[in-house]
Amino acid sequence: MKKMKKLLVFILVVFVVALAGNSAAQEVKAPVHLSVASLDLGSAWYIYAATFAKQWRGALPKGSTIDVLPFAGGIGNALLLDKGDANLGLLFGTTAKWAVRGEVAYSKKIDVITGLVAGLDKYYIVVMATKRSGITSLEEVAKKKMPVRFVAQPMGSASEFTMRLILEAHGMTYDGIKSWGGNVTPTSTGVAQAQMMDGKADIWINVVTSGHPAISELAMSTELVFLPLGDGVIKKLETYGYQKTFLPAKSFKGQEHDVSLVGWSTILLAHKNLKPEVAYLLTKSIVENKKELVTAYAGFKEFNPEEAWRFQDFNVPLHSGAEKYYRDKGMMK
Repeated sequence: MKKMKKLLVFILVVFVVALAGNSAAQEVKAPVHLSVASLDLGSAWYIYAATFAKQWRGALPKGSTIDVLPFAGGIGNALLLDKGDANLGLLFGTTAKWAVRGEVAYSKKIDVITGLVAGLDKYYIVVMATKRSGITSLEEVAKKKMPVRFVAQPMGSASEFTMRLILEAHGMTYDGIKSWGGNVTPTSTGVAQAQMMDGKADIWINVVTSGHPAISELAMSTELVFLPLGDGVIKKLETYGYQKTFLPAKSFKGQEHDVSLVGWSTILLAHKNLKPEVAYLLTKSIVENKKELVTAYAGFKEFNPEEAWRFQDFNVPLHSGAEKYYRDKGMMK
């Protein structure tokens, strides 16, 4: 009986110590100062980062600050993390894989990035032409060497880089388009939207979610044609890690049919030096508050918290703090 009591006491002590360890791992005692690399004002990623920042301020100690960096984007954000100019950053899974491997858009391997939350949404690379332009396909633009005015997201964004790959897959380059009398203008979301509305641009190639606010607003005021990508072009893009998908019908006003194109999802990354207890708390705040995320931005409806730990397809290691959270919750075995 005495042996049994001692055993029970030992088990109880181990259990209490384990609980204390878990609590310590989650506890952030001092204010922290963080910066999140997103994209320009008006973009979905800026809204994402601002939404996260609001949640985190409520979870972190009083006096903590979180800056949302409205530049760089889906290529440049990894570079900001690499230089230590940001603690956190939004990337697409495929571009994160490029960064870790030092390929495609990156001239060297970036080994400081770690994963916090994967599969935040579903993004589509769309080619939008104004109906007034009369453009029916990119193949037509290339074949006829039409003097088309393109707009894109800022330089350094995954959207602008993807635009170049799409044009190259059609046998077009920026210089070639200019030689035909057209132009290519990488710019902010707001400017691109305004130029399409005002008739100063014909085609906008962008990475968007279904119901993206800027595109939805544009489609309300300007008749758009969503141009599909051909199978040959999609196969070329798949070699870079893009995935074939379809923009669902009625994602935007006037879009009556599914549109064949490529896509990917957004992931949240952290610098590997971010303290584990901070990474734990930030991850927890997002994974356990999907309802609030969707209220802030409808694109989060595609987010599956139970799958948020899956970074293996991107060759990105999980941050130790995030991994502990997922294991504590039983999501990872």
